[in-house]
Amino acid sequence: MEGILYKWTNYMTGWQPRWFVLENGVISYYDSEDDVGKGSKGSIKMSVCDIKGCSPRPLFVT
Repeated sequence: MEGILYKWTNYMTGWQPRWFVLENGVISYYDSEDDVGKGSKGSIKMSVCDIKGCSPRPLFVT
């Protein structure tokens, strides 16, 4: 599964679109879909995550 999600970067630029790829239980992100072949900017093993909704924004997760 892959597609665009918005990632908080910092207070200067705020939320930025990033290309995310979920594969084999690991979610990785890239600046854009074109950057997938260049290696990820970061990745998280989902089995060690605790994902929660971010109230009052039901479409946000932390």
